Amino acid sequence: MGHFDDDIALLDAELSVVLDTFTGLADDDWARPTHLVPLDPDLPHWTVFELAGHFDISIGLTRMLIDSAQEGQPGRDRTSFFIFPRSEVAPAVYDYAYTMVEGKRPGDMPGVLAETFGKTVEESRATPGDTVGSGYYALMRLDEFVPSRVVEAVVHGLDLTDALDREPVATTAGVATTAGILDELLARRTVAGRPDDLADDLAWVRAASGRAPHSDPRLPLIG
Repeated sequence: MGHFDDDIALLDAELSVVLDTFTGLADDDWARPTHLVPLDPDLPHWTVFELAGHFDISIGLTRMLIDSAQEGQPGRDRTSFFIFPRSEVAPAVYDYAYTMVEGKRPGDMPGVLAETFGKTVEESRATPGDTVGSGYYALMRLDEFVPSRVVEAVVHGLDLTDALDREPVATTAGVATTAGILDELLARRTVAGRPDDLADDLAWVRAASGRAPHSDPRLPLIG
């Protein structure tokens, strides 16, 4: 099995544990606030319900890339996807989550996510990895976009379990892949090399993604 097949299998595994968590929620769990702080501090935090909406769009972008297949020069890869001005992107991302759950009830979301996650994996497996399409900010190859979705699944999976006061559900391989991409992101944005106290991959992912505070001024890398 090639690297692209491995990456799809890893994304499938990460999405499966996320979906299992959403599927088992009690009614009041959906209203729990996440720990994510909006760019505008006067706005409310996403609840678990809005977080589900974000999962729907962020993973569903894979299908949009496939649908937009075209000739062109890729402008981003799995790492540079996460290099963007937060002040410009964060407000749109925040609003999208509300758009994705508009007209839906919390009980609808496991089914919505099951369809999005399932079709994302199915269509990725049926599409060549060197397919080029819209990667939101720029053209990307599918085999570069899929690993970026592993990062999304792992990091926002932490947002989900943190909001629920549960232990993380991310797989060891998913955390390792995410940590590696964040290592490369650090090297591209500033001086390479994790802080000495973040040798553990999960601790590094938390700090680098702003899910845990750290004194290193280079962090967080993503929000």
